[in-house]
Amino acid sequence: MKPELSTDLITSEWSANGAVVVCIDGSPLRHDVITWAAEFAHRHNLWMRIVFAAPITTDPNTSASPTGLFMEAIQIAESVSPDLRIRTDLISGENTAILTALTAEAALIVTPQDDLAAPAPRCSFAKVGRPRESIAAAALPVVVGLDGSAHSESALAIAFKEAEAANTELVVVHAAPPEGELRRDFASGHAPQHSTPLTWQLSGWATLYPGVAIRQIEFDGPSVAILEQLSTEARLLVVGRRGRGSFDDAGLGTTSSTMIRNAHCPVIVASEV
Repeated sequence: MKPELSTDLITSEWSANGAVVVCIDGSPLRHDVITWAAEFAHRHNLWMRIVFAAPITTDPNTSASPTGLFMEAIQIAESVSPDLRIRTDLISGENTAILTALTAEAALIVTPQDDLAAPAPRCSFAKVGRPRESIAAAALPVVVGLDGSAHSESALAIAFKEAEAANTELVVVHAAPPEGELRRDFASGHAPQHSTPLTWQLSGWATLYPGVAIRQIEFDGPSVAILEQLSTEARLLVVGRRGRGSFDDAGLGTTSSTMIRNAHCPVIVASEV
């Protein structure tokens, strides 16, 4: 019997109304972030939303004018594809409130990897650092980290879509928890999540994406070290928002928190399903 896949998992991340969102402010534009967001939107036939986040102020003379920055950002995005659908918005407020407002309409919110002060949005989000040479990056695989938690399915949905769209290999890293962690799950009334073999978990997705070549890596223990190593030769790393272990105040797990800081390639943190 084949495993059943939730249709919501396949469609929720890339709904027709969703956008790839980039926030700008009065600081110099990050060309690398805007370019990556535009390329991602183009590959997945999504529209792009450029939001100027204006701080609340009573003095209009202290507010940066978004007009020039909007035009520059649009030129960067259109250099990727002149047919890219782009919307611009001016929103006043604090960063956290703005991200909260954008979450409902965003397929993906893209922020710089070195902007660690930016709050983690509740939807899927990407952290983008300095790009590699585009020709070299095109041949690199997509890497996805799994730990058997419910968040793994959302990460798989994104990873398979990107691997298909980029016509590249998908490397699936499956980390089994230590035996002590499984005992704690039983003690707290949670059923173990690793009773389903990785090949069984992947079989339904492989049927949906028959053109995607899959390479599996399974091991016991935390996945942080191997994911960081693999990110040096990946075009994209995808992880769940949080797994089975501890998580921080932003609701991010240990793996996702570490990867958005230390990965050597762009990272997508998949939203909760």
